[in-house]
Amino acid sequence: MNTMKWVLFDRTKGATTHDGASITPVAMGQMAEAVQAQINEEFAAEWGAKAEIRVGASANDVKPGEWAFILVPTLPDAPGASAYHDISDKGVPYAFCAVTTCGSILGRDGVSVDLSHEILETFGDEGANLYAYDNAGILHAMEMCDAVELQTYSKLTRDKTPVQVSNWLLRSWFMVGSKGPYEYMSLAKLNGAVQPAGPLKTAPGHGGNYQIVGRWSGATHNVFAKHAAGAAEQHIEGVRHKGMTPHWSSRTALRLSKMVQTDPAVRGLPGDMRNFGQNRISRVPVGTERLD
Repeated sequence: MNTMKWVLFDRTKGATTHDGASITPVAMGQMAEAVQAQINEEFAAEWGAKAEIRVGASANDVKPGEWAFILVPTLPDAPGASAYHDISDKGVPYAFCAVTTCGSILGRDGVSVDLSHEILETFGDEGANLYAYDNAGILHAMEMCDAVELQTYSKLTRDKTPVQVSNWLLRSWFMVGSKGPYEYMSLAKLNGAVQPAGPLKTAPGHGGNYQIVGRWSGATHNVFAKHAAGAAEQHIEGVRHKGMTPHWSSRTALRLSKMVQTDPAVRGLPGDMRNFGQNRISRVPVGTERLD
């Protein structure tokens, strides 16, 4: 079973979420416990994953084999972005969450949901380079949460604190012709579940739920329902909750750049998509290097 180890760091310096709450050691522990339980219980039953998530004791408390998840006030080089994860130039995943873009700490629009979303998607595709083919010329990115990113459910910690975590996709969603349910909340019959219409379909959503798709030939685009009135090659089907223009260092931008670089039809892409990822560099040192 695949085991991933994450260590959480609070670099928020007292910054608050929209409801005025700030990150505390207690909240950090609750988020680590809830997301670890989500992965080791229901997610593991479907995808065979295992997680160990802890809170870093000091600025450089990263042990060999651990990946860093850093909470910060904002992402200066990604205005408006909420969270993203990526891989360093040494092949080690890391993630950020900007708490001032979140509505709360543990709620439905909380830091805990961003943390859950990013870690689940790293489990699903560590290298951000796997795709499901729909047998009709379209590739769909192996992202565990994007197509149902607005739906959340609660995990109780040992002290009975409810912590909201992200909904996620089942194997059936990635398999053409399979029957539902296609995401965990419908399978578990949880309130608030929104079922995609079928495999590789984006769940209906108001202000969220999207996916990354590309043509088999290499032409690629982000599919967010309702953008692209007339663009046969780049239509939008959904809305990216974290912003319609992906940050250059995000997984979305990485996928776009990888496919665009080999795409003979790149000239047909919108200008703001052509250069995604071209100047990607590691922003976070990991392992034995300093994190401050």
